[in-house]
Amino acid sequence: MLDHIDLGKLIFGRLSWESIPWHEPILLVTFIVAGLGGFALLSAMTYYRLWGSLWRDWITSIDHKKIGIMYIVFGLVMMMRGFTDALMMRAQQAMAFGDSTGFLPAHHYDQIFTAHGVIM
Repeated sequence: MLDHIDLGKLIFGRLSWESIPWHEPILLVTFIVAGLGGFALLSAMTYYRLWGSLWRDWITSIDHKKIGIMYIVFGLVMMMRGFTDALMMRAQQAMAFGDSTGFLPAHHYDQIFTAHGVIM
């Protein structure tokens, strides 16, 4: 019964190597930096054995002070994301005049505009 199932198709669906935006350096560098940052964070947490403490003392905590701290940290992270989106949108508007289309492709600007609105 399981002989005809393609595991790659099951996991990735229609996602392929052609879906990676090799021709857009802003997106590519962002993906690489985010991936390396996430890998460094996960590696540091594993090296210093912080997974148990994070799960036990923070994620499953019912202490209202810790929940408040997590809420504030998450709010600050989202504020920085919204601020970065706003800077990118303003820079795009400042650079897109005359024959210049700015530094962002149109569909990327649309995505940033939508994400900024959702975050705010």
